Amino acid sequence: MKSGRWIIPVLLMAVSCCLLLTACGKPPEAKIMAAEDAIKRAMEAGAEDSSPKLFDKARGFLQEAKMLSEQGNYSEASKKAEFAIMRADQAFKNATRLADVEQSRTEEGYATEAPEAVEEEPVGEAEEGTK
Repeated sequence: MKSGRWIIPVLLMAVSCCLLLTACGKPPEAKIMAAEDAIKRAMEAGAEDSSPKLFDKARGFLQEAKMLSEQGNYSEASKKAEFAIMRADQAFKNATRLADVEQSRTEEGYATEAPEAVEEEPVGEAEEGTK
């Protein structure tokens, strides 16, 4: 009977190790790459000029995501990458809307000045300091 006492501690250690390994998660490489692609797409659409605030926020979130991923904080890195995607997508939409307005005004013979882009935050993230 005494020879079986070691089984329970060994099993507990094995279960603990498995739980620890699964809790760590994996780096959000796919989300970071998606954020990079979204930023590239927004840049190609002219978002740096038409929505500079959103575009800069997207780049900032991407840098934070990369830094957090390198530090092993995969959960926060994933969130920052998602925020980067949201900002870049909104900047892309603004850029394409402005391009469409400019094109239609040019085709119709109106002035070529387009209205300013909407620099609104996407729904889903509250600004710091607000409730």
